[in-house]
Amino acid sequence: MFLALGMSFPLATAVQKVSSAFWVLPAAYNYLHDRKIDWTFLILFSLLGLVGVYVGVLFVLAVPERTLELIVGVIILALVTYTYFKKDMGMGAARAYSKIRQMLAYPGALLMGFYESIFGAGNGIVFVIIGFFTRGFDFVASLGYYFAAAFLWCVFAAALFIQKGYFDLPVMVAAVAGSLIGAWLGSKLGKLKGNSFIRLVFLVVGLILGVKLLLGV
Repeated sequence: MFLALGMSFPLATAVQKVSSAFWVLPAAYNYLHDRKIDWTFLILFSLLGLVGVYVGVLFVLAVPERTLELIVGVIILALVTYTYFKKDMGMGAARAYSKIRQMLAYPGALLMGFYESIFGAGNGIVFVIIGFFTRGFDFVASLGYYFAAAFLWCVFAAALFIQKGYFDLPVMVAAVAGSLIGAWLGSKLGKLKGNSFIRLVFLVVGLILGVKLLLGV
């Protein structure tokens, strides 16, 4: 929506990161409040992702806007396609995995932090893939952990973009207000409806968003 309003890609991303810094924690709380949280994993994953965030901001500032739209569009449609055919992924908690297998999740933080500072849409599904195959998370747990980890990423990315001059206070205030309401209601609904509903919403919305970015409309 911000791109459609004529904003540059860096400014649109800055606005989105500022708003995300406010809504990700309420959403994470709704998804995780009745589950046991692995705080060591969450903190380490979030801190590692900051390295990717820094590189991602530099990438956004260096690459032409249309190229960024094409890259993100391809990524989102690839995730939609994978999710569609991998029907069992995230639908239920898998068995507990070995410590070595669980450690394989951490490199994914660098990739997710990088993508979070570029666009972020679809990163929840990336974490579903990582969380399901390394730690046995379902959709609900994965989204909770992702939103919690993304808080530091969004704050750091927003600070970097603002430091570079990408700032619009009225738009950012409006984005924060709207996204807080949407995130609270959306996470409540997602938690209530469960894994199948979350998967369906991503497939529909992801398909629309990916096609829109590829077509540039």
